[in-house]
Amino acid sequence: MPGLVLFALGAAALSVVGMDYRAARAELNRVELGLAAPRKSDATAAQRDLALPAATDEKQAVERVRAQLNTPWDVVLREIATRAGPSVALLELEAQGQTRSLRITGEAKTMSDVVAFVGRLRESKIIETANLSRHEEVMSASVKVIRFSLDANWKNAS
Repeated sequence: MPGLVLFALGAAALSVVGMDYRAARAELNRVELGLAAPRKSDATAAQRDLALPAATDEKQAVERVRAQLNTPWDVVLREIATRAGPSVALLELEAQGQTRSLRITGEAKTMSDVVAFVGRLRESKIIETANLSRHEEVMSASVKVIRFSLDANWKNAS
């Protein structure tokens, strides 16, 4: 069972990271193509001055995308999987690299397992905050389990 949980966590993490990476890479390419576009040599000084803020915005967009590509996903996801342990099954992770926020959905046999998982996340050196946002008792394969969602933020690497 723990192997299946880790496999599911890995598949979910791979999906999240892959989508975020593709989106960031596409935005980086779009911005770099915009920066590479030649400027018209016949533009007046006033027109060039008006174009400078756009160039600054594009540079900021490039830096934002680079920051997303450098997000330490492997460290963050490994920490969550380690803290979950055998008593918690992680079902879904939604991550926002820019804000360093996570929405984690999972299941556990008891509410005390859920509370213990949140406590272990709070003790982490990588996770900054972890707060239970929702929980309910549901039937899963004819067994009652606690399905929960929690919101977490990880610490900035710098």
